Amino acid sequence: MVYTEEQQKRLGVDELGAKVEPTEHSAPSSRRGLGPAWTRGEIEKPAGSKNRGSYNVLVYTEEQQQRLGVDEEGNKVEQPNSDGSAKQVIGPAWTRGEIEKPAGEKNHGSYTTLVYTEEQQ
Repeated sequence: MVYTEEQQKRLGVDELGAKVEPTEHSAPSSRRGLGPAWTRGEIEKPAGSKNRGSYNVLVYTEEQQQRLGVDEEGNKVEQPNSDGSAKQVIGPAWTRGEIEKPAGEKNHGSYTTLVYTEEQQ
């Protein structure tokens, strides 16, 4: 069996299937990167454009950034509260004195959690 020219270029092999060293005109697989999330359908395409001197790049508009929770390059950012303060996380209701503390424990192997006993439920 002989590999076609297209197969040789695509697979990096000679006509018999033996691996060949990439030439300076071919990009080794280690240099190939994963494109932006929007090219994979994971998020909508940026609607803005930014001039970087000799080329333009697509960027997320202010509206998209607010709506999607990303910066202009599409990186996720933590959304502040409506008053501009940072979001705060609260613990379970029993840590705030709203209900009684769970009396049971459940072993998950690498950690243990508190659970409500049958009597407490």
